[in-house]
Amino acid sequence: MHTLPIRPTRAPLLPVALSLAALLLVSSPLRAANAEPAVSTASFSPWFTELSAGISIIPAGDVTLGGRTYEGDFKDGPFLRGAVGRRFGANWTVAAEWFYRKNELGSLDAGDRRFTRGDVASNSVFLNATFAPGPRFAWLGIEPYAGLGFGWIQELDLDLQGPDGGGFESGSFPAWQWSLGLKRPLAPRAELFLEGRAVAAGERELQGPGGRRLRIAYDAWGLLAGLRWSF
Repeated sequence: MHTLPIRPTRAPLLPVALSLAALLLVSSPLRAANAEPAVSTASFSPWFTELSAGISIIPAGDVTLGGRTYEGDFKDGPFLRGAVGRRFGANWTVAAEWFYRKNELGSLDAGDRRFTRGDVASNSVFLNATFAPGPRFAWLGIEPYAGLGFGWIQELDLDLQGPDGGGFESGSFPAWQWSLGLKRPLAPRAELFLEGRAVAAGERELQGPGGRRLRIAYDAWGLLAGLRWSF
């Protein structure tokens, strides 16, 4: 079974959002700092913690339930994340992170049967490494970075409300993630960052009431804004 193509209206969301985020960084109150020397990350403690929040995005795709294939559409929802990590030199960081995401159901449509109420949610634990190319690639103190991570989605729950619905859930399973972001020092211990990421978990099987099974492709995007604090 193949997932449906991502809807073209959503495809440019992350790059456009990151571009807007860069403009916000430049035009925000941080503009006043342009007249002063940028805070150097070399003076930061190697240990840090991060808190961030943003938008969780699940592209449209197939959901199979009771031998029927539904076209699934999910609304954008909340994305919450916390992490603890360490710097290794001026370019590399490694962080252990937890994040929670939830998306309300837009619709599950099989032609003669349709669900319009419900949600899908998950908790995840990942180990993530990022690389930043350094100050020579920075602009107005804003520096790009890229990351790669591996971890476990601890639990995936999909609740469908209505006839033939119910709660479906899976145990833990592995997943990969990629990220692209922008960061800027704010103070000797603080950095602001804006980040787009994609999580690839593939097609998963969830179990529901009465031994019923549901299959969903759980590949998701996200857009996060947050603060890194060195300690």
